[in-house]
Amino acid sequence: MMPFANRFGLWPPAQQIRIRLQAAFMVLFVLMLLLTVVGVDGMRVTLRTLTGFREEVMPELAQVLELAEKVSQVAAVAPNLADTYAPGSLGNDIRRLQFLMSDIRRLSRTLPAQADAELAVSTMLEGAERDLQQLLLLSSDKRRHQDILDIYLQRLDWLGAQLASRDHARAQQAPTLLPLWQTLLAVPLARDRARLGGLEADAEALMLAMQRRGELQALPPWLAIELEVMLASEQNIFEQRRRIVEINDRMSALLQLYRGNAEHLSLRSAHYVKALRARADQRSAQVQATIRSGISGLMLLAAVGVVIALLAAGYVRRVAGQIQSIASVMSKLAAGDLRQATPATERRDEIGELARAFQVFRDVLLEKQRLAQGMEAQQRLLQTVFLSMNDGLSVYDAQGGLMVWNPRFPAMLGISEGQLSVGMPLATLRGSMAPGTRWQVLGNDAVTYIGDGRERIASNAELHLPDGRVLEFFSRAMPEGGWVAVCRDVSARRAAENQVRQMQKMEVLGQLTGGVAHDFNNILVAILGNLELLEKRDDLPPEARHRLERAHAAANKAAALTRRLLAFARRQPLSNELVDCSDMLHEMLDLIEYSVSEGIQVGIEAEPGLTVCVDRGQLENAILNLALNGSQAMGDRGRLQLRAERCAHGHPLPAGDAICLSVNDNGPGIPPEVLPHVLEPFFTTKEHGKGSGLGLSIVYGFVRQSGGELEISSRQGQGTTIRIWLPACAAQAGAGADPVPLPPVPRGLRVLLVEDDADVRDTSLALLQQLGAEVSAVAGEEAALQWLQAGGVADMVLSDIMLGDGGDGVHLYRRLQQGWPQLPVVLASGLPPEHHASRRDWPGQAIFLAKPYSLADLARLLQQLPAARR
Repeated sequence: MMPFANRFGLWPPAQQIRIRLQAAFMVLFVLMLLLTVVGVDGMRVTLRTLTGFREEVMPELAQVLELAEKVSQVAAVAPNLADTYAPGSLGNDIRRLQFLMSDIRRLSRTLPAQADAELAVSTMLEGAERDLQQLLLLSSDKRRHQDILDIYLQRLDWLGAQLASRDHARAQQAPTLLPLWQTLLAVPLARDRARLGGLEADAEALMLAMQRRGELQALPPWLAIELEVMLASEQNIFEQRRRIVEINDRMSALLQLYRGNAEHLSLRSAHYVKALRARADQRSAQVQATIRSGISGLMLLAAVGVVIALLAAGYVRRVAGQIQSIASVMSKLAAGDLRQATPATERRDEIGELARAFQVFRDVLLEKQRLAQGMEAQQRLLQTVFLSMNDGLSVYDAQGGLMVWNPRFPAMLGISEGQLSVGMPLATLRGSMAPGTRWQVLGNDAVTYIGDGRERIASNAELHLPDGRVLEFFSRAMPEGGWVAVCRDVSARRAAENQVRQMQKMEVLGQLTGGVAHDFNNILVAILGNLELLEKRDDLPPEARHRLERAHAAANKAAALTRRLLAFARRQPLSNELVDCSDMLHEMLDLIEYSVSEGIQVGIEAEPGLTVCVDRGQLENAILNLALNGSQAMGDRGRLQLRAERCAHGHPLPAGDAICLSVNDNGPGIPPEVLPHVLEPFFTTKEHGKGSGLGLSIVYGFVRQSGGELEISSRQGQGTTIRIWLPACAAQAGAGADPVPLPPVPRGLRVLLVEDDADVRDTSLALLQQLGAEVSAVAGEEAALQWLQAGGVADMVLSDIMLGDGGDGVHLYRRLQQGWPQLPVVLASGLPPEHHASRRDWPGQAIFLAKPYSLADLARLLQQLPAARR
């Protein structure tokens, strides 16, 4: 029957369920209060028991454990005193040891008498302080000897830099100095006395060899004195290293003894802690008895609570049946069924309020589901972008720990995915990279600092890997701390940039060598011309004629040098002919054997009938240059192998068969860091005065100009092989026929010579007169035109192209063609016509004469004049 008040509507309907549940909960509250009182009383008894245990056993146990920990810390810090390469941290280690020893003394004084007797701390402390004092003295003595040794090493490093300098000729004056320097440099690496004694004996032998050969007198006095101090003084380098080895042995013994004492104390502490644990177990039994008595009281109260809870459960069950329909709807909603409507939302009691609350929850869940679907789509998109990026991506926290990375990141660094982990420090990540990895900071600004501001993270940096790849890193700071880094492989771009720079360098060098060769050719005209005029004299004594021939030969070598320089600059036309490679190599065998050291064996392997179409002189110079380089690399002994073979496939030329000429030596090889630069002009590893750095560059220029390729392969300790690839040509009959002798030059030809250089002009005038020509010489373009306009008559005009301030030979040619079209004009230059052909006004039909020209060249030129002009 409904209560009276509710029947007449005196209580609001929303209060019926609440009042009944409040009454039930009030009874349960009283019961819980009784349970709490009983439980608190039992806990107080337990607390008093535990407090007694803590006051009696725990302080002693904590002191023993702290004492063992302090002794272990001293044992861990003591080895740092033996490190002579960390003087900055030595003071901190000494102070730390002093503090630790002070703590150990304090703890030993506060220990109970029984604990002190069991652990024997006082005895251990006395021995530890004695050992520590000895260790400090040995460490100080080791640092003193190491400082002297470091001074010697600095002087050896300086001497090594002097020996490695290309401008230093000291190694040539004293060849034993380099082995002696290498022996002294190995002294700091000796780990035992036997090795040190062997090095000392080697050094003394080398020093005696230098004295016997007189090499010490060739050295500067200060260098000889320094070597004497390093080898023979009381504080010599061997004595310092020997003392360091002895001190290391003594320090190792002391450290071993110290560790043994620490382990012994730890063992005694373990036994003592075991005894304390037995006392703790006794107290634990007392606590368990107290807890069991408290449990009995709590179980009685719990039984009463169960009865009351069962009564309350019957009432709650009736209420739960009313909200079952609401729960069913919400279950379907949780399973994803959004079509069900929430029932009982119109009720005015607590169930109605619950239904309306579930309705709000349903609406919120629908909105949340729509948002979740949008976020999931966004996350899939971000994940796809993250995994498909071509660049490496990594994210770091404020302390430099690795947080997130994409698969490209470890692949670009050359490490496996398993080597990375979340939270991995930046220093550990760098340490996992391949040895030889080098960082280069590009940006001046920093995105963040880590490690208390000691390490700067640049916004832009490059990572150079040992395999030659270059990764460029771009870093940006995150608002919440840390940074994001993106790495990109720029190896191809860097290679292209280096290639462009090399091409620019070669172009500038080509212009320079071309200009030098032109000026030098002008000088050679005067030298060779005057020498030829002197050779025509019959009144020269034999000695003078002999000297004249030597001077003529030297001038011809200079002319050949200018042709090689022009070939290097690709401005010299090559005189190509068919060359049999086998015949050429065998003909050069005597010259090569004469040029290399006596202890070097020269071998030739050449297939017959291998023919190429090149400038034979330039090819012979290239082979001789490579042979001399191999000889110098091997020294006094070795084997030099020259080969010629035909290759139909697998060669670097575009198409067709190729002839491979190779020069192989078994020398020490070219270091990997030097190999990429050997073809660069003026790059040389030889001492000053022994090489210009142009040999391989000139050979490379000739090979490229001849349509071939040059390859260099070298491995340290196994020698070097240089291959020249040239297009193969078919042999032709009569290729080596002798030229037909030229007929005599007619006398009385009239020549107008236009030359701005006075020496060249006078020499050319004398050469033409020697051939019987009537010569009129002027210095420039305007002077030549004025001479012709004044009535001068000439059968030929011989003009230099570059007349300096006197005008331009090509311009003069154009003006003469307009005013005197029947007058032959010959243009002369120290540069080949290919160089001048780039000019817009270059006359392709003009006769060209290359400088330096000889008497025979001028004779052939005069024979080309038409018969009417003669």
